[in-house]
Amino acid sequence: MSSWSMNDGTALAGAYTFTQNSAIVQGNSSADVPDANTIGSKPAGFFALKPGDIVIDDNGDKVRVKDTQPKRTVATSAVNTSNDRITITNHGFVANQEVFYEANGGTAIAGLTDETTFFVKAVASANAFTLSATEGGAVIDITGTGNNAQTFGGTSTKAFTVVAPFTPSTNSGSSVTMTRPPIDGSGKTTTTGQSPNVTTAVIDGNVLGITGGEAVGGVDNVTSIALSSDGSGYGSAPSVTVAAPTARTITQANIDETTNVFTVTGHNMRDGTKLTYTSNGTNIVHSGGTLADSTAVFVRDRTENTFKLALSAGGTALDITNDGNDSNSFVGDTATGTATVSGGVLTGVTVTAVGSDYQSAPSVTIAAPAEDTFNAQSAVSTANDTITLSSHVFNTGDAVTYSDKGGTVINGLTDAGTFFIIKVDANTVKLATTASNAVAGTAIDITAGSSENHGLTGATATATASLGLGQDGDNNTSEIAHVGWVKKTVGTGGRAGRVHYETLVAASSMVGDAEDIATPDS
Repeated sequence: MSSWSMNDGTALAGAYTFTQNSAIVQGNSSADVPDANTIGSKPAGFFALKPGDIVIDDNGDKVRVKDTQPKRTVATSAVNTSNDRITITNHGFVANQEVFYEANGGTAIAGLTDETTFFVKAVASANAFTLSATEGGAVIDITGTGNNAQTFGGTSTKAFTVVAPFTPSTNSGSSVTMTRPPIDGSGKTTTTGQSPNVTTAVIDGNVLGITGGEAVGGVDNVTSIALSSDGSGYGSAPSVTVAAPTARTITQANIDETTNVFTVTGHNMRDGTKLTYTSNGTNIVHSGGTLADSTAVFVRDRTENTFKLALSAGGTALDITNDGNDSNSFVGDTATGTATVSGGVLTGVTVTAVGSDYQSAPSVTIAAPAEDTFNAQSAVSTANDTITLSSHVFNTGDAVTYSDKGGTVINGLTDAGTFFIIKVDANTVKLATTASNAVAGTAIDITAGSSENHGLTGATATATASLGLGQDGDNNTSEIAHVGWVKKTVGTGGRAGRVHYETLVAASSMVGDAEDIATPDS
């Protein structure tokens, strides 16, 4: 069941910095917020925000909280080998809590191990701390500073991440308020990593506020990208390419200069849909001047088969005086997405821009993982049937494609053949003919070859895009049941591309929603 929180519109203490194109929101030294909804004992000043909360800055910009364990970059200059301290401005950590260290492909801090959980030994200041290998253990002796892309993640009382990068310009020193969706009363708990452990009511990050505008919008936007397969061998996040929407060609006969109405049968656009114009000949002219190529226009006054255009969303309709030519082209914006990676596989794809005027769900292309190269002689052990791949990210059972790169194929393998990883350790693998053999540890008998570079490439991840479930162009079908708080479920694997909305709390009106990516406004 779900229930209303008492935190709607609550002001958070302290000032926060919202950085453009960053998913991390950083609080200042006074940004601690006691959490009145925490059940049982809790550390003083425990952070109030939880996943799914909506935070509103002093400009009215809204973001949705993803988690309170931001990964913050620590450059070599922030690692002190003299006193073993790590510097993160306003880190918000407490003694004995867990933090997760990642070298992110570079040299690890000497004294630490990549992709390993450590414990805050002592909080030296609001900006510095030391580490231990175990809770309450000895301070780790740091002898090397690592690299400039390394990160530490852990529950912070000062910072949090949001579901999509902040898109407005940077807002520093902002006061903020929060609003909270219904709380899941199913009895689930969350352990925060604090000491003592803290039990909290669970907030589902997929519970969304649906306004009246959102209930009829989104049908021509990409609102979800779900993984069909998570791939293998990804050491870093790959690029994600979403196909562009199909351009519309509108002839002179379908533009009425008297009424300013454009006719496209069953167009399925909505008021506010953005299009970019290209004349491909004589330009359309309106009372304010010539409609230049690459000009953005916005749909208004749409019906099932007709619409007008304006130069801004909700702006005055263009007064058409010349209908251009029979090749007038209008195309929507292309959607974008960002992948996340953990443990060598993709963990998800976040829609960062929904695009516009998609007439059907577009294809999604995820870049292949980088090839791991190795010397076919020195890196291959004939005696052990192993291949040395320094700091690889493969897991047992992962599919890989072998390439001799134009050289002499290793005995036991086939150029361009698919094999399966047996992970020996972080730097060593064996290969199997099938996934089941890999799990069983049955390796291929291989023989070291010539001194030349060969390669292993993991499987490319795949994904499926879904359009919003708003109201269609003929004004008679809406798949979002009701204004209010709604739970969104996105399928994965064989159910990728299937999105289901369930009304949790119906309301007569809704304000303060932040999740325009999941449910774009009309």
